[in-house]
Amino acid sequence: MNDSLVRRQRNQVIRDLLAELDLHGPGEGPHAYRVAVYAVTTGQRLGLDDAELLNLRYAAELHDVGKIKIDRELLGKLGELSDADFDVLRSHARRAEELLLEHEWLKPAIVLIRHHHERFDGEGYPAGLAGEMIPMGARIIAVAEAYDTIAAGSAYRCGLDEDKAIEEVRKGAGTQFDPRVVQAFLEIAPLIQPISL
Repeated sequence: MNDSLVRRQRNQVIRDLLAELDLHGPGEGPHAYRVAVYAVTTGQRLGLDDAELLNLRYAAELHDVGKIKIDRELLGKLGELSDADFDVLRSHARRAEELLLEHEWLKPAIVLIRHHHERFDGEGYPAGLAGEMIPMGARIIAVAEAYDTIAAGSAYRCGLDEDKAIEEVRKGAGTQFDPRVVQAFLEIAPLIQPISL
């Protein structure tokens, strides 16, 4: 099988998964696309090589695909969430891993998906990794996803304007986020805004 055909087949797998995700949780598909654009552009700024950027793209596009396995009522629940609700929502990375393991070519991306909610200060989940222990791609996705969630909003909060969203990301440098990733994101953010679908 030639490389072009393999690439098309892999892209189709991702499109199919994102279409299913967007049907299950409307808005999730465009969110995944935007996070991938922000993540890959940030990764380029940080000097990642082509293979790393491709795996980063796959991971960023599929970082929330595990939500397919979460009750859609919880995904759109308004008001305060219980501890049990948060536990279920936090399981989306593990559920993504379960969904994607059949695709050997996604294994490097799965590691990034698994750890995209770790925090630079070690207070994240699922493993409580800190600093350089967190894979670089996961650190990049953390910043890209946070920015998009803050700027575009979600079921749980209204979006902020771009300047305020950028300021929120900046404030997380050194605690929630890798400062080097935040700096790279801040350098590329003016080049990629606004992205609307």
